[in-house]
Amino acid sequence: MTTSSPQTPGDAPGPHSGPGGPGPGGMPYYQPTQDQYGRSTRGAPPPQHARLLKLTLASAGFYLLNLVVSLIVTSTVDLTGVYENLGFTPEQAQMAASQASGSMLGTSITAVIALGLYALIYTGLKKGRNWARILGIIFAIVSIIGSLFGIAGSLIFGGWAVVLIALTVAVLIVDILWLITAFKAPVRAWFTHRP
Repeated sequence: MTTSSPQTPGDAPGPHSGPGGPGPGGMPYYQPTQDQYGRSTRGAPPPQHARLLKLTLASAGFYLLNLVVSLIVTSTVDLTGVYENLGFTPEQAQMAASQASGSMLGTSITAVIALGLYALIYTGLKKGRNWARILGIIFAIVSIIGSLFGIAGSLIFGGWAVVLIALTVAVLIVDILWLITAFKAPVRAWFTHRP
């Protein structure tokens, strides 16, 4: 007659071992992506999530810096001369220069709205909201398109062109990196997870 050695709970896998079933010592075993009741949860954010937050802050910083430099350029450059060099008549150049100088209020309002949107997206991303990732993707694409036009537009400002182009290229690089990070599989999966 053979005797089997006694087994302790958890020594051999049973029908309920594994996720949600008994683990070593009869204690419940939970996956890191499950709550205490065995329901699926999101889990910790992937490392790329922190990078996405940093890139969001970098994009906002470069946007603000680019805005400040653009305001300095438009207030120090002879816009009438710039427009005349583009082929405008002196009257047209004077009118275009006064309109460009008078748009400071509009630029300030746009800046406040844009920075508010950056704050909204950053807060949503930090909380893991997928709508914030989607909104960020839309604004990054719009920013990339605007940056490409901005590089061409910067050429008319003479000596300031190098500074403006460098800032625009920095914004372009940050936005491209932001998009790449936002579309990475771990980030996308974490943001789109539905418990």
